[in-house]
Amino acid sequence: MKKENYMSWSSYFMSIALLSSFRSKDPKTQNGACIVDKHHKIIGIGYNGLPRGCCDDDPHYWEDDDNDLLRSKHTYVVHAEKNAIYNCMAHDINHATIYVTQFPCNTCAQAIIQVGIKEVIFLRKKKYSHHTSLNQAVDKMFTDSSVNVVCYKTLDIEDTFYLDALEKTQHLYT
Repeated sequence: MKKENYMSWSSYFMSIALLSSFRSKDPKTQNGACIVDKHHKIIGIGYNGLPRGCCDDDPHYWEDDDNDLLRSKHTYVVHAEKNAIYNCMAHDINHATIYVTQFPCNTCAQAIIQVGIKEVIFLRKKKYSHHTSLNQAVDKMFTDSSVNVVCYKTLDIEDTFYLDALEKTQHLYT
């Protein structure tokens, strides 16, 4: 079989993370994650959404007022990385790889490190000025914890057209 006839593992897993992000009802940023064990078996997927039992249709949860904790979606939303971790707790997550559509925040980085994930492959980083220091702190935690971090777009992958096609169906870049 020719190489062009099948999808690479990295494109496959990042496509699943991206596809999972489509489930998010966050009107501003939809993120997804896919955790894979060392045998290329998917052991967890997640997207940013509300905790179990909280109604996605309640607009109160999706308000974007960061000056008021009761009116900030950041108070309520569970990030994709944590949902993926929660969804694979019955599996051996040690030395796994997580594919994420967005570079992890500090609390997701902490969770990734604590459960023993050893590689993070991300699609994009937020480029807002207030994320610069946060991204640096996350980079420091990952480096100090020996977690390998790779931007998907820097991988030597010839089949990125799969992801390009998925990204065109949803506005992920801000």
